[in-house]
Amino acid sequence: MGNIDLHIHSSFSEDADLPVDEIFALASRASLAAISITDHDSLQSIPAAESVGEQFALEYVPGVEITTVFEEDGSQQHILGYYIDEKNEQLKETIEIIKNYRLGMARKRIEALKSIGFALDDERIWKMIGDRPPTATSIMVEVFKNEKNRSDARLTEYIQGDKSRNRLSQFYRGFLSEGKEAYVPFESINAQKAIEVIKGSGGVSVLAHPKFLKRRDLLPHFIDYGIDGIEAITTYHDESDVRFFIEFARANGLLITAGSDFHGPTSKPQVTIGGVSGNSYEYFSALKSYYEGTSENY
Repeated sequence: MGNIDLHIHSSFSEDADLPVDEIFALASRASLAAISITDHDSLQSIPAAESVGEQFALEYVPGVEITTVFEEDGSQQHILGYYIDEKNEQLKETIEIIKNYRLGMARKRIEALKSIGFALDDERIWKMIGDRPPTATSIMVEVFKNEKNRSDARLTEYIQGDKSRNRLSQFYRGFLSEGKEAYVPFESINAQKAIEVIKGSGGVSVLAHPKFLKRRDLLPHFIDYGIDGIEAITTYHDESDVRFFIEFARANGLLITAGSDFHGPTSKPQVTIGGVSGNSYEYFSALKSYYEGTSENY
């Protein structure tokens, strides 16, 4: 039946590059059988994808990736929502709340980077972000583009050294992640609320790249919250991670999903659409069957 990719970002995500039509074209060339575009805290890709998708012989799942705080360990966790109704009022209100959190965080990150000596042009940053919920990407792009930073020795390894191949991710880890000089504590709704909103909109909730939990023994909390599945197969997981999360999902009656977390060349240049091993159609088939069985309740 072919392979799948249920975690793709379009240019409606501030940290991604390609419009919806190009994503479908790439997925088709990669011979994928099913995809989902899951933009960060945005529903804008859904009407565009439903229109464009008719031109391609692959199945499309309306999706979103909701950014949350997991209160048990304070970490940022992403909840994927599949088969959501983008017209659901509670879902739209929740997305707007998260966007406001993200705007506040962006302002704090800009000031934090300035406070440690980086030059940033606020106007250029906000122009790059546009009306999208901001991640840190446009802010980091500005750090590298701003001429006043060109002589800053701290950037050398990101421009021409070992960290240049994945510059933005490496810069984030070096300056903006927890414990680093420009770290800003993450603010958003809690993970349980996101799961409830996704399910309330008729959708299926899946924990994205669970490797980013601080401790694996916290996973059962997501079962208590009502999570429907786990993204066990992702570019962030090695073989042992995949094995663990598949076994956990099966032991607890959870769906298993597969996704590359494709963004394009700016923020994740080494990730390709469909570029994750083990992305079997059987996982999409199980997701679709589960949705069709539960959707009768909405």
